[in-house]
Amino acid sequence: MPLRSLSRLALAFVLLFATLAITSLFPFQLLDPAWQGRVSRTLLDSASLPLLALALLQIGRWLDPVDPLLKRRQRSFSRLAGVAALGFLLLVPLQISASLRLQQASGAEQAARIHQAERQLAGFRQAVQQASSAEALASSLEQLGGPRPAPADLALPLPLLKAQTNAALDQVQLAIRRQRAALPASDPLRQLPELLRPCIAALILAFAFASMARVRNDDDEDADEGSLLDQLLFRFQARRLNPRRRFGTTGQLSDADYLSQLHGEDQE
Repeated sequence: MPLRSLSRLALAFVLLFATLAITSLFPFQLLDPAWQGRVSRTLLDSASLPLLALALLQIGRWLDPVDPLLKRRQRSFSRLAGVAALGFLLLVPLQISASLRLQQASGAEQAARIHQAERQLAGFRQAVQQASSAEALASSLEQLGGPRPAPADLALPLPLLKAQTNAALDQVQLAIRRQRAALPASDPLRQLPELLRPCIAALILAFAFASMARVRNDDDEDADEGSLLDQLLFRFQARRLNPRRRFGTTGQLSDADYLSQLHGEDQE
């Protein structure tokens, strides 16, 4: 039947998603925040593929509710959607942890590079101050990893050469100060927008998968109990509307006691 092509297309979308997700796991580094961030981004970016597959299967079931292949595949994929919903919920704390650790590591690495540059600059200044000749100055700078003065500069008088070199070092120090001022702030509130975007996306995807998920009914597999999200909302509302819950778990009343108390309230 032509509608069975929807089932095959849905299977292709799911296989493509699985391929992207599995390949993002390698090289496997479970505790590395960069690995965690890469896997999370891959899952978030490709999550539309299984959602599209679920939608295609749902459309196929509406158009041909008796096709056994569509029925079987839609039932199988809808059960896996519940697992996907839980997985995207778990991505929220994982994404927060990975992002914070990556930003902290990046800031620490930049701060270490700036500190190393400042130490090297201090060594250059000391070499300029202690140099007794132009050749000694050039040799000291070269040993410390700095630039060797041009041959024309070596012909200058030593005080003028030192002044020229210190002026160049002042420019380097100014650039280092700018880099230090540009270091990311350690305040987590400033990082909040970057953290919220993937977390909100993960919550929306968890909501979408839960709305497409179906819970197996052992008594009647063809019965439509609604989505997993519908069942969770129904149970939540039922617990909120249960008036006996206001007495707490340790002070729950029996049905007779509860009716007696209501009767007493009416008399008051």
